[in-house]
Amino acid sequence: MKTASLLNTNNPSRLHFLDGLRGIAILLVILFHAYSDTWNEFLPYHNQYHDFFIFKYGNYGVQLFFLISGFVISMSLEKCNSFGDFMFRRWLRLFPAMLIVSFIILITAPLLTARPMGVPSVRDLIPGLTFVEPEAFRTIFNNNQKLIEGCFWTLFVEVKFYIVAALLYFTIGQKKMIVALIIMFLTSTLFGLMQSHLPSEIEVKLGTVLHYLNYQHYGWFAAGALFYRYYLLKNVSCFLMGLLVALLSARALDGFLSISMIFATALVLIFAVSIFNPMLQALLSNKLLGLIGFISYPLYLIHENAMISMIVQLHNQYDWIPLFLLPLLPILGLIFVAWIIARYLEPVVRQFIKNLLLLLRTNSVRVV
Repeated sequence: MKTASLLNTNNPSRLHFLDGLRGIAILLVILFHAYSDTWNEFLPYHNQYHDFFIFKYGNYGVQLFFLISGFVISMSLEKCNSFGDFMFRRWLRLFPAMLIVSFIILITAPLLTARPMGVPSVRDLIPGLTFVEPEAFRTIFNNNQKLIEGCFWTLFVEVKFYIVAALLYFTIGQKKMIVALIIMFLTSTLFGLMQSHLPSEIEVKLGTVLHYLNYQHYGWFAAGALFYRYYLLKNVSCFLMGLLVALLSARALDGFLSISMIFATALVLIFAVSIFNPMLQALLSNKLLGLIGFISYPLYLIHENAMISMIVQLHNQYDWIPLFLLPLLPILGLIFVAWIIARYLEPVVRQFIKNLLLLLRTNSVRVV
């Protein structure tokens, strides 16, 4: 079966180089979780490979996802008629895979005996399925609400960004929306610089608010939105401003000229150049990266705990496998599962939801 048929993306307006960028982002995140010291107490090789820079800084694939999101959401907003229309489309994009993955995790967790976060309960599915972080449930219900996958935190950030961006877009327009996003990011940055000089009570309250609003990530979204305006209008000032905001966001990760900033800046430059360079676009549009990008969302949702557990269990069963190669088979297996989800299961669930809503709407009209 050819990769092109695996993708089955017949939309002529689809920007295939974005799939390539998504592919790079998810591979970085997976390699980070597979080889970095996040789970070194569980992994048989511990932190032996942690210092290899692709592994050590692979977590910044998340920031690349945020850049892509800022670009794509700006494009999506233009195709929607209202805040409700936009939010429904986003929900319909995110929910089917989250639903499928959540139940796969719940069913398979008892088989993954080395799962770092343990076997989840049904209640642990709630934050993922509602896209509301567990801290909110703990605060409201005074309970110990847990999460089935730690990497879901980025979905909570994304959904908050969708709400903020859509509210701004449909009230003040795209240009002012971007300005507001930049101000939110700069507010978080300024707080970080002045935090130690603020009265403790103000510091705690303001810090809590900024933490829940996730303003520290909004520079990435704003940069992506600026790059979209350049892509659409060929306005060089938008491109330069996008670069500036993205570089400020990279600087905020771990200080000026830190390795973190340099690595994140490299990702920014790849993203920025891909917007106007046909050669890089063609490179990013290759079938392999396109396939990984196509399945990146379900792969991101399902990979972390399952991969770590499979690595450990594989080593326990076959200790002759070279340590460095241990993640290979689990990663390939998860890629296959993610492809099944993206290619077959997601469309079925999405269509079922659409049909169900249409039926409910039709019945409500008849009753009236």
